[in-house]
Amino acid sequence: MPEQIKIRTATMDDLESVTSLFRETILRINSKDYSEKQVETWASRAEYTNKWRDRIRHQYFILAEKGQELLGFGSINRDGYLDTIFVHKDHQHEGVGALLLNKLLDNAREEGKTQVITEASLTARPFLEKHGFRTQRPQQKVLDGVVFVNFAMVRALD
Repeated sequence: MPEQIKIRTATMDDLESVTSLFRETILRINSKDYSEKQVETWASRAEYTNKWRDRIRHQYFILAEKGQELLGFGSINRDGYLDTIFVHKDHQHEGVGALLLNKLLDNAREEGKTQVITEASLTARPFLEKHGFRTQRPQQKVLDGVVFVNFAMVRALD
């Protein structure tokens, strides 16, 4: 019988595997939508360990695993802002992202939220639209002097 995907809450012990998956996903997957300079700049955010620790400590931050392998992660803050959702480069289009997103949306409902907002990359936008998010507007974000296009998006919760 194949191993099932398990969802669990992240701990500080997961920091290295989370930041590694983040970096590798951006370099391998987001590179189809962003320039080399953009993905290098974005991937370097993996080194901001204090920011990652804060996410794990203060957000609903979950992991998807099969056995000991990290397949993806996602997080949402208490205000209903979907902060992160990343799926391992070798496990794209296997339902991992949908599983994580549904758990994050369930958490927002349990917290009494009526909507979830996010800033989606060019890469993530089609996935989020498929799962009920609406694009409010394109916007620009600047990281270390490098300009990125992303999208303010919202999803009503039922």
